[in-house]
Order: sequence, then structure tokens, then C-alpha cells
Amino acid sequence: MVEEGDGRGSALPDKTKAPPGAVQELQSGEERRWRLEYQEPFGRCLIATANLSMGDVIYRDNPIITGPKLTSALLCLGCYKTLTDEHYDCSKCTWTLCGPECETEGYHPYECKVFSKANFKLNLADFGDKNPVYECILPLRCLMLREADPSKWSTLQAMESHDEIRQKSDFWDIEQINVCDFLRKQAKVEYSDALMHTICGILDVNCHEVRSNVPGAPDESRVRGLYPLCAMMSHDCTCNTQHTIMDDHSMVVVASRNIAKGQQITGIYTQLLSGTTERRKHLRYCKFFDCVCRRCSDPTELGTYFSALRCTQCGGPVLCKDPLHPNNTADYRCTECGNEVPNSEVNGLTCLIGAEIALAGENDPTILEQLLEKYSSLLNPNHFHIIALKSSLSQTYGRVAGTQMTDLSAGQLGRKMQCCRDVLLVLDVLDPGISRLRGIMEYELQVALLLLLQRAFVQRQLTRQEVLQRLHEPLLLLQSVSMCLQHEAPSCFEGKIYTIAQRSLAEVLKWREKVKLMPEEKFLPPPVITFDQPKLSEQDLTLGDLLRKIGS
Repeated sequence: MVEEGDGRGSALPDKTKAPPGAVQELQSGEERRWRLEYQEPFGRCLIATANLSMGDVIYRDNPIITGPKLTSALLCLGCYKTLTDEHYDCSKCTWTLCGPECETEGYHPYECKVFSKANFKLNLADFGDKNPVYECILPLRCLMLREADPSKWSTLQAMESHDEIRQKSDFWDIEQINVCDFLRKQAKVEYSDALMHTICGILDVNCHEVRSNVPGAPDESRVRGLYPLCAMMSHDCTCNTQHTIMDDHSMVVVASRNIAKGQQITGIYTQLLSGTTERRKHLRYCKFFDCVCRRCSDPTELGTYFSALRCTQCGGPVLCKDPLHPNNTADYRCTECGNEVPNSEVNGLTCLIGAEIALAGENDPTILEQLLEKYSSLLNPNHFHIIALKSSLSQTYGRVAGTQMTDLSAGQLGRKMQCCRDVLLVLDVLDPGISRLRGIMEYELQVALLLLLQRAFVQRQLTRQEVLQRLHEPLLLLQSVSMCLQHEAPSCFEGKIYTIAQRSLAEVLKWREKVKLMPEEKFLPPPVITFDQPKLSEQDLTLGDLLRKIGS
């Protein structure tokens, strides 16, 4: 069995060129406005060949293959629906499915063929919330491509795996047990460890999370897919694109802001709303490179102070002394009084707060507010934990089970609005332009604005002009929400928000026109402006007297 190249004895692929099949055929009327080229130190990357405007669709990408994440809840291997205790065991391989119709669905026939031949029996007794047994499924599916779809196998083989770096990481030993040993012993496969590790590396480095709704599923399915063209984009912590996974698992990549001709088209491989140390650790551990982008290089994170603490001595911002430290362990220093804080203390504090936030969940605004108050004296107002709490609060007020937006007091609506505005101020810097989170924040903000306006209007507290003025911001916000979320899958949460926003925009425009025509008794009368006129005598009217008064 040949273990290198495309499986047919060819030379190793040229990693400076696009993987074969990655650049897909253009649809009728489409124009390609980018090229793929090799640049040091980025490797393969996409370059704009024309000026791209915010909102432009840059390309569409289809996955080579999809499958479960490294650990997963019980799911159907055919359609990826999350399963409960009621499930169906495949009649051939015993892996869990929705029902007999999923035995031939998706990529399940790949592993089904292997496990049924090996007479494998799945034991669900040890299954819990996260199950590492699923880790072997996607690597096995990739290996099966060599015979099932040679063209996809060639595309896969030309992607980066970083084997030399990964061999020194924890991933290697875990994959040896959960993938290599498991497939050899349980599935009776004959692939070499070297090839299986390479496939695991390609998946680790290049996979994207796949979010899509499965009809009848209690929530979004979250699996992973290998998108060959998207994998060619360089990373940047303030990237200029946004990608969306549609219900058919295709990916749409959109310019999140204007991109000039000759500029790199970039994506983000980590969490936008994480601090520099957290992002760089994740990128090194999972993607095997050290980010040196302008955001990571700036201790203030472009002036947002997103990772800054409050100095316990003077209250000034405490920043990392060297955000590009090779081991991400640089100490911190107050920019005002020079007080230094060891990295271990900062790391311990941020981990503690992160654990508390995760434990608190997102269903109780009172608990979230308590956490904000508890740590506001230790963290900068724009610290990523503070912004995360405010993002949760902005969506929790009026959305918690048993409460409605109309139940919120004016004070609660005001608090909701302030949280939205605080998050948006940070997004203006770190993620300007089209942003999924921006769309959600602006939607929540306009809801609160319109509710307060409606209450004031019903109570006849506003003049006609004041009503029209206060309708202006919600209209702008709804237009921006539509722009931000227009490419989302209709079945996902953001796609549903887009649909509601479109409907709301039309309704608010109609309301604005009605307000212009409503009778005056519907509004607070405009104030009558009067000017006190001085009483003038005949003497005051003479030029001589006026000049004498001025002179005196």
C-alpha cells in the first residue's frame, strides 16, 4: 500500500501552489476578483485583484468532507442531528443514527463499510456529554477518499499538516490512542501511523466548525468540515472577511469591509473577543504558528485596552510588557505608576473569571450583573471578560425564559442599551464593518430604543418632531443589521434575526410616514417660544441717546 502523495505513487504535492480542485469553477456570471499566491512568511494566501466593497461575496467554498468534532455529544453520523436516549443503531455497523433512512445519508457509508466488515460493536454504556470515540470518524472518512473520490484525496493531500511541529505536541499522543490505535484494533484498517497522523494534522490545521440546522434537531448541529479554498486565506486578528456556513454546508465568504486591490484577503482562526495572550496561545497550540499581526503587536490592542487590568495602586491601565513574548508569559506593568504584576497572577485571575462566567451561564441577568460589579475594580472597562459579560447581558435582558421585552422597566431597557453600545464601541475598532456580533448587538439596541419610544408616544410625552427624530437611529440600526446578517443561513439564529429585521424595517418606515400625518392631539404640543422685548421710550429711539448710553 502506497502511503505518500496522492495514493498512486506520485511525488509529494507542491505546498506553494493551490491544492488541486481547491479553486472551484465559476458559476455563470461570476467574476473572480482574487488570486492565490505564495508569500513569505504567510505561505499560500489570497490577494485581491480588484477593489472589493464591504458586503461583496468574494467566493463560495464547498467542503471536501465533513464529520464529528474531536469530542461530541451523541449524534447521528448520517445527518448530524443531536440524539437523545431514543436513537437507532445502524443495522450494519451499530453506530448511532436517527433511523434506517440515515444508513445511506451523507458520509456514513464510508465508516459503515469499514466497521461492519470488522464486526465492530459500539458500546453506548460509556457515552456522556462529550465522547472522544467520535475523534476517529472524520480521519477515517478522509482515508476512505483515496478509493471513493481520488480527486478529493488529491486536494486533501496538498494541504498543510505541520507534522514536525505536531509530533512534539500533546495532540500526537492523543491521536495515537484515539485514532491510530483505535482504527487499527477496532476497525482493522491497514493504514500506517504516519499517514493517519498526517490526516489528523491536516484536519487540525485546516478544519472549520460547521453550523447548520437539521430539521427536527433541538439545536444547531456543530460538526467540522474541510474547506480547501478557505484554508488558503491567511489569519489576521482584525481580518477583512466574514464567512458563513449555509444549511447545505457550503461556505460563503464576504468582504467585511472595503479591501483594496493588491491587499491580502484574510480570515480569523481564533476567537475575536479573546485577549492577545489567549488568542496567541490558541493559535500556537491548535494552528502551530505565532501571530504577530498589528493587534497582537500592540499592548493596547489598537487602543481598546482589551486585555488591560486596573492597577490596584493608582487605577491606571496595566498592560502586557511584551505581547509577542515567545512563550506568552511576559509580565504586566501599569502605564501610569509603573507597578508590575507577574504574568502568573494575571493568568490566574483571567482563568478564574472565565471559569466563573462559564459557570454563571447566560440565563440570569442578576448573576451577570453581580459578576460585572465584582470584577470592575480589577479589570479595564473594555477588558474582554467585561465585554463578554455585557454582550451576554444585552441579549439576556428580555430574552430569559418567562420574561418578555415588554416586561422590562425603563431602567432595564436603558441598561440593555448601554451594554449594546459598549460592545459596539469595541467592535468599531476590532471588527469594523460587517460583523455577525454587530448585527446582533444592533438588533437588540434598536428593540430597546423602539420600546422606549413607543411608551413615550402612547403617554403623549413627545412632540411630532421628537418622535421623528427618535425613529432615525432605529432605522439606521435595522439597515445595518440587514447588511451584517444578509448572508446568514435562513434556519440559523442570525438568519432568523435578519428576517425579523427586514420586517421591522418595513414596519418602522410605515410608522414614520403615519406619524407625519397623525392629528396634533396625538403629540405633546411643541413649546411656545417667546422673547421678552425691552420697553423703549421715545428717548431710547434717538441715535444720540443710544450713542451716549454706549459711550457711558
